[in-house]
Amino acid sequence: MTIRRATYEETQSILNYHLVVLKEATMGYVIPSREKAIEMMTPFLNGGGYYLVRLKNNAIQGWVGIGSIIDQNTDEQVGFINEMYVLPPYRKQGAAEKLCKAAFIQLRAEGYRKVQLNVYAGNHAKHLYEKLGFKDVSTLMTKRLE
Repeated sequence: MTIRRATYEETQSILNYHLVVLKEATMGYVIPSREKAIEMMTPFLNGGGYYLVRLKNNAIQGWVGIGSIIDQNTDEQVGFINEMYVLPPYRKQGAAEKLCKAAFIQLRAEGYRKVQLNVYAGNHAKHLYEKLGFKDVSTLMTKRLE
């Protein structure tokens, strides 16, 4: 297995999965559409974000999108995991954990002292993130007014 920065062609291939990723990651809170995917990904990629890919025999098994943001609480620039996705045939094999750890190494090498991410309520990946040391900072709550 190899984990490395995605090429332009691999990034384009990853972007083809965004409707599936959006649907799975947002747990139904976001209605997936091409426009919504573009709206969410354009600032990430234009702001210097990029993907690390996990490959076996030159086939992508999964990826993690990394970049940086300004922490709204501390005004500190921090590393940010924008997206984590493992293709279904490669799940439950440790790929997501390895991708996260590679992201930590890369972000640390880029000088970041902290990394953040967002995870939707009910997303099973939250357990992995907690295992890797992430802690809840805030909770966005919603109530329908009907």
